Amino acid sequence: MKNLFKKEINTYLNYLIIAYAFSFPISKAAVNILEVLMLLLWIYQGEWKHKYELLKAQRFMLFLGAFIVYMVISIPWASDTVFALKYIAKYHHFLVISVIYTTLERKYINYVFVAFVASVFISEIISYGIYFNLFTYKHATHEFPTPFMHHITYSVVLVFTSMILLTNFVHQKKLGYKIFEILFFSTIIANLFINGGRTGQVIFIVIMFVVSLMHIKHKLKAILSASAVIFITFFLAYNFSSNFPVRVNQFEQGISKIIHNDDYTGQGGMRAALWIVGSEVFLDNPIVGTGIGNVMKDANHYASLHSFKTKDMNEFADYHNVFVNVAAQLGIIGLSFILLIFYSLLKLPFKTKKYKVLNIVFVISFILFSCTHNTVHLMFPMVFFALFTGIFSAISRIESSKVTI
Repeated sequence: MKNLFKKEINTYLNYLIIAYAFSFPISKAAVNILEVLMLLLWIYQGEWKHKYELLKAQRFMLFLGAFIVYMVISIPWASDTVFALKYIAKYHHFLVISVIYTTLERKYINYVFVAFVASVFISEIISYGIYFNLFTYKHATHEFPTPFMHHITYSVVLVFTSMILLTNFVHQKKLGYKIFEILFFSTIIANLFINGGRTGQVIFIVIMFVVSLMHIKHKLKAILSASAVIFITFFLAYNFSSNFPVRVNQFEQGISKIIHNDDYTGQGGMRAALWIVGSEVFLDNPIVGTGIGNVMKDANHYASLHSFKTKDMNEFADYHNVFVNVAAQLGIIGLSFILLIFYSLLKLPFKTKKYKVLNIVFVISFILFSCTHNTVHLMFPMVFFALFTGIFSAISRIESSKVTI
């Protein structure tokens, strides 16, 4: 009777994982509630010996745990202990990775992906409505019609969703589904280019080549196919999107200011200035870093050592780059853990090619995303990471072993 009840809890947890995947793109409140419910049920479920064995066998989980433990160890050299504790507390979103990894069952995997894609579809409809001035929603605008999350995060989510659809299209045998997936893929890419998220647009270029090379055996055909899709997409975006040409021109002007005037205050320029300054902070504190809360303390001083023009560094909370930020904050040790986390994700074994491709697409997308954003300390990127690293590590576990809870 007890074992039956435990099995029912695992079923409930799988339902909650599906709900979590659906909630992520559209509701911050639902995400927070579901995280609490999942953790409470998972704790009540018990089976600690089995869960411990599963977690211990997964290198990604070990490296992620080591990274968080190291952050806790670093608290003594933080200038503000309370701030450091609050900073580390934000990593509670990563707790659900263990829940998803240890409890997701094979029969629910497809439902999780369907729930996520369906939610992105809802978000996309609202985004189009805002763009075409059919209605308004909170702080979203015609220039940035992203209803539920920051436009950079939204652009990356759109790219990943498009690759789920494209991969399904490749592996799907039924014509009706193929037509639906390619049409949905087209609307998502169009949505990507009416939004202001240039990060997602750059990632789209890289990922199109990755997916083409993984699916097409003839490498020259793969490169030519990807190039054709990218060229047509950017040509249409530049000629039919009112936002895309503006964002391109802003970026070009920002680059021109850097080259001709040493002025880093324009579009993209401040990110470059932050990376330069952050790298120098790291080089002066290479082993253990400056400590949590101290990375921006002397940023203006480091910026003043250069002749370039920048904005006040105190306007920024971090260096807008996970690798630079972690290196400056936690030194080479912290940076090593971050690199090992991504490496271990790329090395996850899969028997199903579709999941292997999607895992690589996700990891590469998130690495590129992390080069422009502090993705491991903002809610939506953290939830995005937690959801899909949990899913892919669970799929790898399922395909590698017949043992389930």
